Amino acid sequence: MLSYRHAYHAGNHADVLKHSILSLILSYLGLKKNPYTFFDTHAGQGRYRLDRTPEEDKGDSFSGIRKVLESANYPAQLNPYITLCKNLAEKLFIYPGSPEVARNLSRPDDTLILMELHPSETPVLRANFRNDKRIHIHHRDGFSGLAALTPPQTVRGIAHIDPSYETADDWVQAAETLVSVHKKWPQGILALWYPVVGRKLHELNTLKQSLASSRIPGILDAELLVTDVQSGPDGYGLSGSGMIIVNPPWTLHDDIAGFLPWLASVLGENGAGHWNLPWLSEPV
Repeated sequence: MLSYRHAYHAGNHADVLKHSILSLILSYLGLKKNPYTFFDTHAGQGRYRLDRTPEEDKGDSFSGIRKVLESANYPAQLNPYITLCKNLAEKLFIYPGSPEVARNLSRPDDTLILMELHPSETPVLRANFRNDKRIHIHHRDGFSGLAALTPPQTVRGIAHIDPSYETADDWVQAAETLVSVHKKWPQGILALWYPVVGRKLHELNTLKQSLASSRIPGILDAELLVTDVQSGPDGYGLSGSGMIIVNPPWTLHDDIAGFLPWLASVLGENGAGHWNLPWLSEPV
């Protein structure tokens, strides 16, 4: 099934969380001179228009990135992300998807590998990034593509794994991909985004449990909830989301802890969001 189109939801609270964390990780990687490789398994279009009415974007950016950009006194840890979003919004009126975040924060010697399977998204992705020789675009399944292309020749790097979770297979493949790719590429940072939807809590808990029992050390789980989770068959709607990070940079836990409470207060319904930052497995 390939019905999901991220353009309708770009800039929502889930994007704010995932791209805040991604911006931090890429900033850490950029501190060392050696180049790195960036993988994006579900790249989408890579960049999205912000000049949509609340009806056109279902209000997602209006309750997400727009609220963040209108807020003052944001934590310093958010500076790479918010600075990028402000610049792109003011100059081009676009929101950066993960490929655009990586393009802006990477260096001339870094390599970006973008994968997208959707037949309508891939041509737009190619058009948006056609003039950057650092970027290699593959029209293929992101899970199998990541397994096939790792380890990269440049062993420093990160894989951003962001499936739509349209099918039950996505939940299973997400966990299996993290475990198998970590075995092939133990140096790589693996960042997996997941949605928090009430009717899918069983699948989410199973995913986390399988990773916690995988014997991979140092798996961090950053979660932001903007509404209370309603479990059961009536639990539709995106209550929140999270990022599971394998091999997080050593300061990442504390840096995320520095901005998650602020995001919860800004993006939470009636200012009452919740956040969690546990280790699924303790670092060595």
